[in-house]
Amino acid sequence: MDPPTAYINPHNYDVIRVIKGPQSVLNLPATATVQFERQEQPMQQVSIEGDVSLVIASFARRELSTDLQGGNQQGYVRFTGSYAESDNYRDGKGNVVNSHYQRQGGSAELAWTPTENSVLAITLAQSAGEAAYADRSMDGSEFDRSQWGVRLRQDDITPWLSRLEVNWYQSDIDHVMDNYSLRTFTPSMMLPNPAAMNPTRTTDGGRLQATLTPADGWQLRLGADTNDNVHTNRMSMNQLMMPHQDKPHLSDGEFSQWGVFIESDYQLNPARSWHLGIRRDDWQAIDQRSMLMKTMTVSVMNPTFADVREDILTSGFIRFEQQFADSAMYAGWGRAARFPDYWELLGKARGSQTSPSAFNIAPEITHQWDMGWLGKTDSLQWDVSLFYANYQDYVLLDQQSMMGPETVRNIAAHTYGGEASLSWQIDQAWRVQSALSVSRGMNDTDRRDLAQQAPAELRIDLGYTSGQWQWGGVWRLVRAQRHIAKGQGTIVGLDTTPTAGFGVVSVNASRTVASNWRLSLGIDNLLNKSYQEALSRSASLIPGFVSEDKVNEPGRTLWLKLDYSI
Repeated sequence: MDPPTAYINPHNYDVIRVIKGPQSVLNLPATATVQFERQEQPMQQVSIEGDVSLVIASFARRELSTDLQGGNQQGYVRFTGSYAESDNYRDGKGNVVNSHYQRQGGSAELAWTPTENSVLAITLAQSAGEAAYADRSMDGSEFDRSQWGVRLRQDDITPWLSRLEVNWYQSDIDHVMDNYSLRTFTPSMMLPNPAAMNPTRTTDGGRLQATLTPADGWQLRLGADTNDNVHTNRMSMNQLMMPHQDKPHLSDGEFSQWGVFIESDYQLNPARSWHLGIRRDDWQAIDQRSMLMKTMTVSVMNPTFADVREDILTSGFIRFEQQFADSAMYAGWGRAARFPDYWELLGKARGSQTSPSAFNIAPEITHQWDMGWLGKTDSLQWDVSLFYANYQDYVLLDQQSMMGPETVRNIAAHTYGGEASLSWQIDQAWRVQSALSVSRGMNDTDRRDLAQQAPAELRIDLGYTSGQWQWGGVWRLVRAQRHIAKGQGTIVGLDTTPTAGFGVVSVNASRTVASNWRLSLGIDNLLNKSYQEALSRSASLIPGFVSEDKVNEPGRTLWLKLDYSI
């Protein structure tokens, strides 16, 4: 339901890796993957290193984050922490949007590095937060997460076994949604009393992966992974008379997965290489809901109560890469077989076309073709990519009525599009970058546009360096989105109305003010534009706030950031 950034601060990670398309099998199948990674950083001598960052911005936004590490050749301790808060922002019209939030979190990693080729690490993490929403009738009054993990890595074991990695983890998420903690409670037809929902999720998982080098120019990564998820929920539609805290947590579903995978990189010669992989995942899900609450006043018996479903899914890819003097080209095909998630199978008591329960909808199968060209010269750098994806049993949500939950159904669909970026270092002082993205989707079953598709977007970034100062400006141009499917979408959101195109200008500057200090400042949405993102959710009717068809984005925003490196 919530993105990883609801619980973590991306600033505290070393690498954010984006995998376009189903071009890897090392993780659970997806048409695209974003990974937040912390890299192991063994220390060569006794020292302390790291950085501290402070952000101050409009709308009383404050952020403080730190990443510190100390140790020696035998091991290290790494601590990351963050705190962030903000009041409600104002849109370009000056209207206040229900959007205040507060979040804090921290993690500690204790690592033993007896040799430069081995690491044994234990990680503990804890975070908490709250967030007010402009797009729904409840706010997130509690986001609590705790996690621990153990990781072991050994390199250079034999000439053909270059790495062995083992990790195990557990995480617990406790999430409360209510309509009274972060907003003034106002009775409505849907929620006449203070109400709260308290879903939880406990995940246990592990992974074993070996990296082999059977021959020169050939690398294999093979292994197995598993995870088990237990979901519980408790709720109260009258918090004053029956507090949700006094009710027991009832399990409404369990998911388990285990998979095996193998991925190969084979270098034919210095200029040509093949990359391919395949994985198999065994899934099991148990429906533990005896009743389905279709509206606040209507509940029905669950026809799939106590049912167990099992699916065996196969995913894979193959890609060819050709290197040239200053560029490279690639072409690949991938298949991603995705098991439906909790919110598609069980969430919000959604039903299918043939049953009050959506528990038996089919897994989503994607076949995608990708090709691209990227390169770099002394002054130019470019990247062009194209894709075409065909979906079998695409999981679509269809809103049948305003009062009840959406219907979940499988459809045939396809999407296509591409991205192009160009960076030009004009001289030592001036640099210009541009990026264009275009995509389109069609619902082949209903013969209409596929919902929740982003419009075409062009981004132009101009930079100038003068002495210790670096100046920049960004012009973001987004085309109007008329290709919508009203009332259809995914668990992230449904299409509601067309959106107008817009252009937003932002400026920034930065300077190294001392050997370890760097100051950055800027203005986002410099012209105070009033605009809405095409994929934004519809605005909720919240007393005391102006409501439009979609949630407006922030207006002019001033910010200042100070970084200190040890």
